[in-house]
Amino acid sequence: MGSGKLWGGLYDELTASKKRVVVVISGDLAHTFEESGPFGYSATAEPFDKACGSWASTMAKDDICVSAAQLVDTALSCGFTGMVMLQGILEAGGLSTWTPELNVINHPSYYGMMVASFLRKDGSL
Repeated sequence: MGSGKLWGGLYDELTASKKRVVVVISGDLAHTFEESGPFGYSATAEPFDKACGSWASTMAKDDICVSAAQLVDTALSCGFTGMVMLQGILEAGGLSTWTPELNVINHPSYYGMMVASFLRKDGSL
């Protein structure tokens, strides 16, 4: 998992646009916080969401591509693949050029949700 040619190519396409670009990724996290929920309960829900939150705060690749990746099959997150894609886009642009901000992470029902932003330090893209 990570950048590679696919994410680098996507990054190149996005930055070549003359328009201002916003990439929106699902912030849905683990869907297994409640036994009564449609997917039941999994003890991996909380550590999965914590790994995703840590990634959104730091852009640490291992948080999303190792820690969260090891839990996603039982945590059942539909937003995970998009987060891996976003990691690749951020890497292609140079991680040091982005400012990550985790705005909120919570699980008010059977599934977790997160809102985060990754903005260019120079204001572009």
